[in-house]
Amino acid sequence: MLKLLKYDLKRDLFMLLGAAAAVVLLQLCVEIGGRYWGADAGVRFVLSVLTYMFTAVLVLVAACRSFRSNIRLSSRRLLPLGSLNYIASAGLYALLNGLAVGLLAGIHFLYYRQGGLLNELQRLGNLNFNGLDLHHPLPWTLFLAAATVVWSVLLLLSILFLVISVMESLQVKAKGLIGILLFFAIGSVMSWIEEAFFGGGGSQAIPRLQVQSQSSLTMQVQGLNAGWGAFLFELAVIAGFVWLTVRLIDRRVRIA
Repeated sequence: MLKLLKYDLKRDLFMLLGAAAAVVLLQLCVEIGGRYWGADAGVRFVLSVLTYMFTAVLVLVAACRSFRSNIRLSSRRLLPLGSLNYIASAGLYALLNGLAVGLLAGIHFLYYRQGGLLNELQRLGNLNFNGLDLHHPLPWTLFLAAATVVWSVLLLLSILFLVISVMESLQVKAKGLIGILLFFAIGSVMSWIEEAFFGGGGSQAIPRLQVQSQSSLTMQVQGLNAGWGAFLFELAVIAGFVWLTVRLIDRRVRIA
């Protein structure tokens, strides 16, 4: 698994470094250009957050592309690797690159905090993180927030990998459309179950991000208030999706 992860990172090294440089340059343009053109701190902050969210989506796309490429390799049958290794490798690929994005966002957040811009944003009502105290957060609160994000990513990856495996198992031209419909169907069914049985207390895979205006942003991490029932349900879902993905890779996925 680690050798496969190392191969993926080495293969995509220049792309990842280029993406990191592009994010840094874009954030500098937002900050410096925003100050030059007279944009207030709220506008600059919203643009920065949206940039990081878009980068996180690209990380997920890269992980899915890596997973799809690996399970279709003609040499896959010759490698002494179980199908679970392909899932774990792609998952670690996404988490490591997501950690890099998180570190960049954390440094940017510290800049806003040390510069007093965070106080100004919350005082003016431009920023609301579900009632959390971002100036003096409790360590347990930070741990829960980080764990919720990681758990949400794992849940989303389990769905995406299952959908990709189903698509690669089909021999029809419209398998891309089938994959999209399957993804939204799974998400809809899970949302209905969590709403009906757990009061909507699941991690919801992606934290709620609401841009109320060009300078106002509200983010809610639902998983901070999730109960054990929702957690156990999502744990069972992840385990079931991983098992189905392994079965599909072993028996149905066509090698290119």
